[in-house]
Amino acid sequence: MLWAAMRAAAAGLEAQQRSLDVTANNLANLHTTGYKSRRAVLADLRPGPEVFGADGTPRFALALSEVGRGAGLAAVLTNATPGPVQDTGRPLDVAIAGDGFLTVSLPDGRTAYTRDGALRLDAVGRLVTASGGVITPQITVPPATIALQIERDGRVLAQLAGGDRQEIGQLQLARFRNLDGLEHVGNNLLVPTPAAGAPLSGAPGEAGFGAVLAGHLEGANVSVADELVRLVQAQRAYSVGTRQLRALDEMLQDANNLRR
Repeated sequence: MLWAAMRAAAAGLEAQQRSLDVTANNLANLHTTGYKSRRAVLADLRPGPEVFGADGTPRFALALSEVGRGAGLAAVLTNATPGPVQDTGRPLDVAIAGDGFLTVSLPDGRTAYTRDGALRLDAVGRLVTASGGVITPQITVPPATIALQIERDGRVLAQLAGGDRQEIGQLQLARFRNLDGLEHVGNNLLVPTPAAGAPLSGAPGEAGFGAVLAGHLEGANVSVADELVRLVQAQRAYSVGTRQLRALDEMLQDANNLRR
């Protein structure tokens, strides 16, 4: 029986460690543009049969429903609430006021999505993310441009040296039915898995899509107070688990000493 208890305690420790990892990542991204906090959800593991006996020889068994196996990580859920909007005054910074992601083309051919609107121009004048991903559909700024303006509907206007204004493209947004089906790949980028469903595309301001706020960035929606509460809860549960393992180890030593 002690082995079953030790296995359950070890599973609980691993589950609390995963919870701590998620909380630590949230706090590390407190100042990451467009970051969405995540929450670990734990669940009890399915009971299983246990057979006990010396040298693997069965002596007695417990029914399936009688032996718990501890806790495990059931899911990591994303908090989709918008983060605080910060005024930067930089023309190429955009925040999305509502639902939607910017679409990004990665060098390996994959399509990714982001809420990080800290845009810039690359060496050939294309609009890219801070990490260098090319905005899709691609928008290239003419060489004679002296100023850029991004409208609420995503239209990008170029002020040319001769005084003319020219529309050079329009930002497009995408949204998903299941945000928890998006895989985090770093650099504020998300890649959809089959669980996310097919992306729905549209222009900013259309039904179901947020508007674009130029000169602003969306901050992380991490609540320090909530994360610290989760941190303390996981820390205490982890401490209890280690004490449990220590007590079970002492019980095993006592049982072994009886045979001497």
